[in-house]
Amino acid sequence: MMNFFQTPKAGISSGLPILYTVAVTQFIMPFMFSAVAVTLPVMGSEFGAGATALGLVESIYLAATGALLLPFGRLADMAGHAPIFRLGVLFYTISTLLLSFTHDMTTFILLRFVQGTGAAMTMASNMALLTKAIPRKERGRAMGIAVACVYLGLSAGPFIGGAIATHIGWRWLYILGTPPLALAYLLARRTLTDGWQRITEKYDWAGAFLSILAVALAVFGGPRLRDGVEGQLALAASVVCGALFLMVESRTPKPLLDLSLLRRNRTFTFATAAQFINYAATFGITFLFSLYLQSSRGMTPQEAGTILLMQPLVQTVLSPLCGRLADTLPAHRIATAGMACCTLGTLLAAMTDAATPISAMLVMFVVLGIGFALFASPNMSIIMGSMDKSHYGIASAMAASMRTLGMVLSMVLVTAAMSVHMGNAVVTLANTDNFLAAMRWSFAIFAALGGFGVALSLFATLSPASDNE
Repeated sequence: MMNFFQTPKAGISSGLPILYTVAVTQFIMPFMFSAVAVTLPVMGSEFGAGATALGLVESIYLAATGALLLPFGRLADMAGHAPIFRLGVLFYTISTLLLSFTHDMTTFILLRFVQGTGAAMTMASNMALLTKAIPRKERGRAMGIAVACVYLGLSAGPFIGGAIATHIGWRWLYILGTPPLALAYLLARRTLTDGWQRITEKYDWAGAFLSILAVALAVFGGPRLRDGVEGQLALAASVVCGALFLMVESRTPKPLLDLSLLRRNRTFTFATAAQFINYAATFGITFLFSLYLQSSRGMTPQEAGTILLMQPLVQTVLSPLCGRLADTLPAHRIATAGMACCTLGTLLAAMTDAATPISAMLVMFVVLGIGFALFASPNMSIIMGSMDKSHYGIASAMAASMRTLGMVLSMVLVTAAMSVHMGNAVVTLANTDNFLAAMRWSFAIFAALGGFGVALSLFATLSPASDNE
């Protein structure tokens, strides 16, 4: 295990500056995201925001990221990956600083949208930059390092964010988070020196508009299911926009998403679908347990963050090893085993009630951590390794898009469940039964999605013909 962290061989050394740059952003942004999750109950109390509004704080960020990933991924292929990456880090840094001065929920949510836009620009180009810089035989190892940085950020976020919210106030999370983000931007400017490329192809504006609208309507409609026809119409319109998007893409000469790639490349199709399902089936767990531990079990943000630390900590430790395994063993088998572990963890989460022991929750988070470590970097290695170099940008964007859209769907399901069972009531000890009912409904759907994803992941086999040096 220790040999893995020794100085890399020549193959990966040539791409080390880009790997370090990507790794820094891979740590900082997930750190901020996971830290925000554990501070939501405290912030919601100050703003007088209910459970649905707090869900929207997470959902709007994910909606902006998920809706804009494909548009920015295509733009990065046309105009350059490095400048899109740099601009995304700058957007994220500025919006993070402004969030610390917010005094109402509406402004906070709008700034979270800007923050999600910056994340979309960065995520649409980071894996493309890394894939171009690292040879195929070392790619799984490099991606394992990058994924480990994501989980390291996720690990540190709940604990440090909880401590900050408990002792000096939730606003300090954004104040203290700005300098590391500014450092990441300076590092990107120094390392990624490529400028803007001249755009010679027509951009698919119709596809971009429909994809953004489909995600926005889903996020708008989910929390409003209990309000009647408004939420139902929004969700129905989201499905219609998604269908129109696919129709437009199939008829556009230079589409945002080349559907022929999905038809020709079964490996890429099944691996990205598995990415979507796995995150849809698991992402909402942390959000629900953050509310459960603080509002139903009376814990402080720091205490809740310490418990939530277990899952990403396990992921951080195991991800580099799993990434290296993907270079030597069939990656699809490792990824399938990981999804099976995630599904098992979801089933364990579904057994939570008002008196569940902390030890049982820790076991659940360990199982989920093992599952994510086994799934994430091997599946990413499958996705990027199945594509030609000319499509690295859209492959990177598709992988990030499926991950983020999975998170969006997960939060839509969660907010829909809370809307049905609680309306916009604040989660308190008095309405714990209603909140637990919403949790159980969510976990039942998550477990069903996970079971389907395990079967789908079995088909994501990487054929030798798809390997690209």
